[in-house]
Amino acid sequence: MKRTVINGIEISYNVNGEGKAVMLIGGFGMVKEGWAAQVADLEEHFQVITFDNRGVGESTVPSESFTIDDMAADVVGLLDHLGIDEALVFGTSMGGLITQALVLDYPDRVRKAVLGCTSHGGRHAVQPEPEVMEALASIAIPGMSPEEVARKRLPLIFSDRFLREEPEQVEAFLAHSIQYQPPPQGAAGQMKALSFFNVKRRLGEIQCPVLVMTGDEDRMMPPENATLLVEGIPGADLYVVRGCGHSFFLERPDEVNRVLINFFKE
Repeated sequence: MKRTVINGIEISYNVNGEGKAVMLIGGFGMVKEGWAAQVADLEEHFQVITFDNRGVGESTVPSESFTIDDMAADVVGLLDHLGIDEALVFGTSMGGLITQALVLDYPDRVRKAVLGCTSHGGRHAVQPEPEVMEALASIAIPGMSPEEVARKRLPLIFSDRFLREEPEQVEAFLAHSIQYQPPPQGAAGQMKALSFFNVKRRLGEIQCPVLVMTGDEDRMMPPENATLLVEGIPGADLYVVRGCGHSFFLERPDEVNRVLINFFKE
């Protein structure tokens, strides 16, 4: 683990492998350790950079509010720090929002982009079903332990198949979630940032090759959002991971990593 100060924020990051740079940008509350399954495969072909977004992990928890644009600027600062002019980028969920901000505002820094389980934001994005929103609202209530909170999130981020057929992986994810639970102020800051994001009208400006990925059983970010992105981004392609939920890259890492490697190498 290494650290550097970017935009007044201390950013914690890891670098693995050699070759063209691949930046992995995590979603809400996700830390760099959550990319282990991707790093294991990608580092055989690329230089893989993982990091903690501001507000979580070992990076600074800002005392003031921040935006997705601020988080995109952190990525650019990290690339500058590492001496990388251009990167291949895979961002999931909130990380997909950050990736969209990158390709729009720093187009010369992104060679190719993969947008996973994400949307363009705004009122025209397809929202989760009412019962999912209700479940989200009731996840954290006073007196609940970190394990109880993590267990209540499981049906929202994984498919029923994964929960049923992969109990060992589910328990490993739970342990990880408890160990790396984001601080309340950092989680609130990230939630506020993603809530105000909307680039629907700018999608046509994106010029780099884009692959949009989604799990067809995603409850958190309905797959229709992937279709909207493909329709709005010139030349974008769609890849659907069948039988998977929001965290499709954790449910089917071998398949997802193969798609990433092929897309990045094309």
